[in-house]
Amino acid sequence: MSSSLESLLEKIDNERDRHLKVGKSMLEADDSKLFALDLLAVAALNRSLSNCSAFTQLARSRNYLVSAALVRLQLDTFLRFFASYLVASPHDFASAVLAGTEVRKIKDRSGALMTDRHLAESAAPSFPWVPSVYKATSGFIHLSDKHIFGAIERVQDDGALSMLIGSGSDRFPAELWTEMTEGFIAATDALFQYLEGWTSTKANPELAQAAKERK
Repeated sequence: MSSSLESLLEKIDNERDRHLKVGKSMLEADDSKLFALDLLAVAALNRSLSNCSAFTQLARSRNYLVSAALVRLQLDTFLRFFASYLVASPHDFASAVLAGTEVRKIKDRSGALMTDRHLAESAAPSFPWVPSVYKATSGFIHLSDKHIFGAIERVQDDGALSMLIGSGSDRFPAELWTEMTEGFIAATDALFQYLEGWTSTKANPELAQAAKERK
């Protein structure tokens, strides 16, 4: 493993304090009042930190297929929390999710159903990389061509295939691992931008109210 890739993985390893700090600040804000969006935020933090722990372990063991799937899961964590910014009432949205309503069956302020694709397209103006990462990693969630090609180790000149059953392959180039790890980090950073935004809003309710009145 290259030193540059290991440096990126160490950055993910060190995310634990960031997750805990944001969670603590959020839950203590506004005299520790608890809102529905807090519950969704804690779920996002918990899932994100779990993904971080798993991703670095799998990357170091060269488990490409599951590492790639975790990039998609981390992107999903960001997009599902980002969805709370697209609706008229974030707390009603969080309550609906808590009650078991699928996000794709909830409409945003424009009346569009918030499918994964719609969320990715909605995030694109601020995060141009999202649609391409979404497209590249979605195939790793369900059994697909990604897994078929991932099991083909090489093609002989006569057309014979050399197949692989198992993880830990070194045949994927270092730049592919670097790109994938950078995508994971970008999804994590995007998630925190919105988690920190909610924390700031909760901690300063008077500013949030003033902003609403100016609209």
